[in-house]
Amino acid sequence: MTAKILIPFDESECAQNTVTYVAKNLNKDDEVTLFHVVPDTAAACGLNSPSLTPYFEKERNSFCRMEEKREKMMRDTLEAARYKLIDAGFAKDKVHIKAQPQGKKISDDIIHEVQKGKYNTVAMGRSSTSGLKEFFIGSNASRVMHALNIPVIIVD
Repeated sequence: MTAKILIPFDESECAQNTVTYVAKNLNKDDEVTLFHVVPDTAAACGLNSPSLTPYFEKERNSFCRMEEKREKMMRDTLEAARYKLIDAGFAKDKVHIKAQPQGKKISDDIIHEVQKGKYNTVAMGRSSTSGLKEFFIGSNASRVMHALNIPVIIVD
């Protein structure tokens, strides 16, 4: 039986390690989706009000240009990860990329996608937050693992 695997993917080293792990260790007949939640930082680019200071206007434009570059870099990184899986033997038509805007919490977005897409395995990086933040609020990996009743592979 083939599995549907979801890989939550960001620009972290843990996400890259997860793709490498899946490429080396999981069944090449499985279907894999690289799932990227787009952070809500782009909302600042839509701000337009007469009350904004000229300094904020100038800095907002710089930020938005940086955000555009980051989005392009993320698309390129997702595509490279996809081809890493294909080169490892996964069928081209069974490796997908899906991106969506962030809701309230990234972990909730991942859980919702798993349930909606009827995935039966999640493979994800251990952490993309600071150790102190992770200690107090928990990691996305921890929240996903505790919320789902399917195998969750955590990669460092």
